[in-house]
Formats: sequence, C-alpha cells, structure tokens
Amino acid sequence: MTRFPLHVAYFSPLPPARSGIADYSGDLLPFLAQEVDLTLYTAEPEQVDATLRRQFAVRPLAAFPQERWQFDLPLYQMGNSVHHTSLYATMRRYPGVVVLHDYFLHHFVAHTTVGQGRYDEYTRELGYDHGQTGTALAWAIRAGQAQHPLDSWPLNRRVLDLNLGVLVHSQTVADWVREVVGNGRPVQTIAQPLTPVSGESRRNELGWPPEAIIFAAAGEVTPPKQVDRALRAFSRLRQEGENVYFLIVGGESAEADLDSLIADLDIGSVVHRTGFVPDLAGFVDWLATADVVVNLRAPTLGETSAVALRALAAARPLLVYDHGWYGELPETAVTRVPPLDDEALLAAMRRLAQSPAARQEMGQSARHYVAGRCQPAQVAQDYRVFLEEVLRALPF
Repeated sequence: MTRFPLHVAYFSPLPPARSGIADYSGDLLPFLAQEVDLTLYTAEPEQVDATLRRQFAVRPLAAFPQERWQFDLPLYQMGNSVHHTSLYATMRRYPGVVVLHDYFLHHFVAHTTVGQGRYDEYTRELGYDHGQTGTALAWAIRAGQAQHPLDSWPLNRRVLDLNLGVLVHSQTVADWVREVVGNGRPVQTIAQPLTPVSGESRRNELGWPPEAIIFAAAGEVTPPKQVDRALRAFSRLRQEGENVYFLIVGGESAEADLDSLIADLDIGSVVHRTGFVPDLAGFVDWLATADVVVNLRAPTLGETSAVALRALAAARPLLVYDHGWYGELPETAVTRVPPLDDEALLAAMRRLAQSPAARQEMGQSARHYVAGRCQPAQVAQDYRVFLEEVLRALPF
C-alpha cells in the first residue's frame, strides 16, 4: 500500500535561539524530514541557522494564514518561555498537534499578559482554567492581595482544549494530560531525540588534582535548579575530608546569587564557573569533565531535561530528585533522592564520591539507556505514526 507523504507546518524556536526547544528541533528536523514533508514557520526566518534555511523552506509566521491550506496539520513545539510567544498566538487561531515540553505554562502566560500590563488577558486565562475561583484570584493578584500560583496552577487548559493531539516526553505528564482531556483526543509519550556528540574532558584546564572527584551542575542556573542546595551539600562533603570539587557549567540568573553563597561557604577555590557555553561541543566537553552530574529540579513543572540526557549520553552518573520525569529514569543509571531532602542529597553525594566502581557502572548504564531510547530516526518515525493517528481520528 502506497503511503502518501504528510505535509506538516512546523512551528518552533529554531537554532541559534538560546532555547532548549530550539536545540531539540535542530536534532529532530533532519530526521523528521525523512518521514514527512516539512515547512518551518518562525517569527524571524532571517535569523534561523543557515544550514536549516538551506535544507527547508523557512517562512514567517504571518504567512501561515494564507498558506495553511497546503498542509495536513500544523505541529507546534510549546514550552514555558517567551520564545513561544508568537507561535502560541498562531496556535490559538489554527490548532493542530502540540508537543508539550512543559506541563506548566503559567510562567509563560503570566509574562505575556500581566508582564506586559495586560491584566484583562491574565484574568481571562485564570477564569478559563478555574472559573470564578480563577477570576477572583486574578483580581486579588492585581490588588496586591495574593501571589501568582506559578507552581501550582498549570494554566495549560486552553492549549490542551484547542489541539487535536498532544505529545509529551514522560508518562507522568501523559497521565496529567489525560486527567484534563479524558479520552477525547490522542495523547502519547515520545522520546527526546539526541544526536550523540563526543566530548573530551577539560580537567587539565582546571588545575585540580588528578584524583579529584568532580561534581557538576550544568545548564542555566536558576532557583528551581537547586544549585544552592547542591553547593551546601558539597561544602559539607569537603568538611568531611572528601577530595571533591564542583563545576558549574552555564549562565547564571541574577536570582541565583551564587557569588554570595560561594563566599559564605568559603568554597571559591574549589568551585569553577564557566559562564554561558555557546557551543554544544564545548558544553559536552564540560559534562565529560565531571565524575557526577547533579541535576536537581524542584518544583518540577512537567519538564524533561536535555542536560540530563546529554550527561547520560556522556556516560556520567546522574543525581536527581525522585519526581516527575526524573523519577522515570532507570535506577541503574541515576541516583534518585527525595525532593529537597538535604540529608539524603549529602548521603548520595558521599556514596558516589567514595565509589569509583559504582560511578563507572552507572555511567555505562546511562549511555546504554540513551542509545536505546533517544535515536532521532526512531523518534521521527514515532512522530509520523502519531500524526497519522490524529488525522484518522478526525470526524471529517
């Protein structure tokens, strides 16, 4: 039986945007193009990476309304950052299939409404999700009598109600989505594609002892990443006499205020901070420098972590909080501790520091896990199968 190609309008932040979802699309698109016919839509086509512009038709978002008849479906990559502002407006008018990278969209909604002085739009969104309770809370927030429930109200109901199908990256989020939409539309988990990048340790650049055990936190440092808790546990480990050092790879938000913490803990001589690393190869080199990667997130907003996957692909044991997507990672490759349990975190770091055999075994298991699950070609095939399922489910 001949399979006719699907024509898909693809909406996403695209490289070189400083967005994890832009990087995700960069990994996925060459393989997805082997499964479906793609046209890329983005707010600033001229800013897109030249390699993608050579391979694909890259069109401005404003052109889609006149061109939408060419496509079987639009496909939206949606996350909780301002990079999605323009495509979100298009999705509200022309829904299709959404890939929900973050279950909670409240930060995005708040920034694009009250963050721009549009309290009326924020009130409508809270009302859409929570009825009169939401509307009343919006008025209380505007009056300074309440705080934004950023970490407890997802504000994703409109996105879930609009779209014809939903793809997510964890069983946890799939269960959450089904609680909202029921059985009314297709919902499916799909793995994150990951193109392997070989890394070379840069340990020699650090001037630390060859036998040092290096813990690392990677990715942009923000308060939910709990790097402060990791540094406090690390400081206690140093006081116990362990030969440990700490590497911070990535940019740092002002809210994280690591300068004060590192000074208070008096650990400046054993902590190295790279700042933002603009290229993936360099980022992976720093992951390869570490003996253990600490990837804590609390609260979880239903995200998955490309940094965690990169660490696993680099055969580095991973230390995570036991909730959400992180709780689904295999125990053979990660050490999971209860969220915000500082004593459990310290104990886990101590065990990993003292056991090179365990680190090596976990690292090999980590690499095997990613190799078996995150193949871009297989992920692209899974995309096509899901898009065909959505089309078959349409009542017309």
